[in-house]
Amino acid sequence: MISNGSVFEDDHLPDPIVGRNSHMNEVTDALAPIEDGQRAENCFLFGPSGAGKTTVARAAVRELRREVLDVPYAYVNCWRDYTRNAVLERLSHDLVGTAVPRSASTSTLLDRVHRDFNGPGVVILDEVDQLRETELLYDLHEFRGLSWIGIANDEVDLLADLDERVRSRVSVGYRVTFDRYGEDTIAEIVRLRARAGLGPGAVSQEVCETIARLADGDARMGITTLRAAARKASSEGLSNIPKRLVKDSISEAEREIARKTYSKLTDHQRVVVDVLQEDGPLIQRELHERYSERHDDPVSLRYFRDAHLAKLEHYELVETESRSGKKLYSLAEPANIGRVAQP
Repeated sequence: MISNGSVFEDDHLPDPIVGRNSHMNEVTDALAPIEDGQRAENCFLFGPSGAGKTTVARAAVRELRREVLDVPYAYVNCWRDYTRNAVLERLSHDLVGTAVPRSASTSTLLDRVHRDFNGPGVVILDEVDQLRETELLYDLHEFRGLSWIGIANDEVDLLADLDERVRSRVSVGYRVTFDRYGEDTIAEIVRLRARAGLGPGAVSQEVCETIARLADGDARMGITTLRAAARKASSEGLSNIPKRLVKDSISEAEREIARKTYSKLTDHQRVVVDVLQEDGPLIQRELHERYSERHDDPVSLRYFRDAHLAKLEHYELVETESRSGKKLYSLAEPANIGRVAQP
């Protein structure tokens, strides 16, 4: 039944973008000065998972490159590349096309980009709140003509630990806030993905609407559910997806997204999951102590709470409950996470 599996992948960039016209306009307005050879406004996109932030950022850069051929740009997933050097290595490769040794110093990387980057240009910093060394944002400001699109869940979390020098650079620029999608928009996204990736007549409007209702405003959940349902229907030899398969497909989609999320975790966050899997539930201080015993380079309690625990809660890998006046942390749906965390 699946004729084009690529349309269900996280990095697929649809055209057109559904339900985010005003957001697209704000980001393209921020980037517009590049068309005149000038530095663009920095732009931050805030909102929940599955709300289209990364899609809008990438689509806006796509539109820019249709107007300004070969404008330098880079995409950095800060959950994977969360150190200053890792991001600078990515920029050296993508912005100026220069490979550098993995052992290159920070100063060498900075000098390389300063010397060879010919702006204006733009970098997308996805999951920017995962940066371990936020002075990188100051570095980016110092690159001639370079602007950034920063993507995060919450502005407060992003700004919490910035020093004043960095904060002064981050405090200006566009803010674009995303809410969860409405059911009608999710249904339309699902319908268009089905048309692009499945056989003709594979999905009825009723099935699209059912998926949209259960996806609860999360486009990623809706698209992953559609793919899971298509696989189930194919395994039964069906040429279309019956409504009865949708509920089980939502559960499968939740597990698949949890597995992908776990695969993206930093080594710090994986230690937290491992500790909770073995010893949870735990209060915050106990959890930090046991994490610190296991990790070679543990972070402070404050950073642990604001960065790692907040991110794990946001992605619903960790949940909290109040018991006897204490806030306890545990794994969300332990059976599912237990399978996720297996090597």
